[in-house]
Amino acid sequence: MAKTLYDYWFVQFDFPDANGKPYKTGGGKMVWNDELKREVPSGWEVKKIKDFAKTGSGGTPLSTKHEYYKDGNIPWINSGEVNSSFIIESKNYITEAGLNNSSAKIFPKGTILMAMYGATAGQVSLMDIEACTNQAICAIMPNDRRISPYLKFGLHQIYQHLINLSSGSARDNLSQDKIKELFFAIPEDRILHSYFEIGNQCFKMILTNIKENQKLAELREWLLPMLMNGQVKIG
Repeated sequence: MAKTLYDYWFVQFDFPDANGKPYKTGGGKMVWNDELKREVPSGWEVKKIKDFAKTGSGGTPLSTKHEYYKDGNIPWINSGEVNSSFIIESKNYITEAGLNNSSAKIFPKGTILMAMYGATAGQVSLMDIEACTNQAICAIMPNDRRISPYLKFGLHQIYQHLINLSSGSARDNLSQDKIKELFFAIPEDRILHSYFEIGNQCFKMILTNIKENQKLAELREWLLPMLMNGQVKIG
């Protein structure tokens, strides 16, 4: 639903106008923008990501230092995990010592992550946890949280463009500097707020389903061996 609405409102520009009618189809004024090389609705600003969001990247504690990983409780995301559209947990953890002795830094819940290197370059994910990342990920933190659903789908929309930005092969590296320079048409406040209300509600439903599925999987793994060896029976 959120993706379909994004396409309708921000690709076709048929968001509801002041009278509730589709903007572009209903004759809403469009103006050419040189940065985006396309028309955008009149009154919308065009800004670079660095103008409306903070960015950062992480680091990797030395793998030879066991004290940086053993019994760690700080979630540490690698670029392979950004293949998931939403992140609710990490496969790896580091310790406070690992965090303090590397360039890793903790990013807040709601941060948008983009993989910059390897097979997942250009993939985008939203963190539902507080976590740090390795250096192969760019963390994007909008100054206004209402822009998060719009930006997440906007980055998905330009995936092929991001791959083309990479030098060399189609799976070469992006960089934080390239990502910060990306242009986006920023919707007027009324439209931005409306889409946030709808998109954020969809995100909450998705996250609830992901977490419920995870709990059911954990219950299955706990219950199945007992069913197979006769410790419990269905009745």
